[in-house]
Amino acid sequence: MPELSRFFGIIIRMYMLAGRLYGPLRDLTIFNQVRIDPEVHTLVWPNGADFDPATLHDWPQYVDALKARAQKWEGASV
Repeated sequence: MPELSRFFGIIIRMYMLAGRLYGPLRDLTIFNQVRIDPEVHTLVWPNGADFDPATLHDWPQYVDALKARAQKWEGASV
């Protein structure tokens, strides 16, 4: 899955993996536990993180809004 690896490399570099749910995915041990859910056909992780298939499909349309949201998560107090 080289395309998937490249896609998530871009996400990580853009700090999309932030907050309580997505932040742990920065750890490659956790990140590499990704699976495709057979029922909803999207990427899922054991901690409950996932990506909406429509968001993945229309990534260029959502990337700026998701980046801004992730930056707010990162700055939020826990």
